[in-house]
Amino acid sequence: MSRDVITVGSTMRIPLLYQGEYSQWRERFMNYLKEQTDGGAMINSIQNSDHSLLVIAQVSLAGTAQNAPPTLKDPKFWTAEEKKTQKIDRLARSLLIQGLPNDIYSLIDRNETAKDLWDALER
Repeated sequence: MSRDVITVGSTMRIPLLYQGEYSQWRERFMNYLKEQTDGGAMINSIQNSDHSLLVIAQVSLAGTAQNAPPTLKDPKFWTAEEKKTQKIDRLARSLLIQGLPNDIYSLIDRNETAKDLWDALER
């Protein structure tokens, strides 16, 4: 009963995920995000990670494409829009983390984007 008081009726507190209650928490967390500044952008980041910052093809000096793993663009070359996208993703990831107890977070803490973290929670 006491844990219900933490999340019911409040947009100020991040809902905390309890084991076995993912579907209820998911709805509360999405409602929480909707009430936040840039909430729509954070929801988009969680649901549709923006991969525009990834450099997919790397070209060798000979001019041929290499099959290298995707890497992030160097931040000094980010546009203002890309910087904003990354800031929103970091904020969404941070809010997600704050809604997780340590035992759950420790299982998925290697996920670097909000979408990766969200997808790991859904599994």
